[in-house]
Amino acid sequence: MEKGWKFVGKFERGRKECLAIECIVAVPDLKEARAIASKKLIGADVITATELSRAQVKALDLKEGDVRLMTSPKRP
Repeated sequence: MEKGWKFVGKFERGRKECLAIECIVAVPDLKEARAIASKKLIGADVITATELSRAQVKALDLKEGDVRLMTSPKRP
């Protein structure tokens, strides 16, 4: 497995607190990964991307093509 991408979608409209959802995509190509993440994070006000190294993807136990969604931990 090569690198992957972590996308964080922030949903702010109509909420007292911002909701952040992480979408981790185990695809090395940014354009392809962004297309997958944008379908999973529909309605997000802001989506940011961070490249994940091979070691980070391996630590998450992902195989190429896997997609994982999770809520981000609350930040004070």
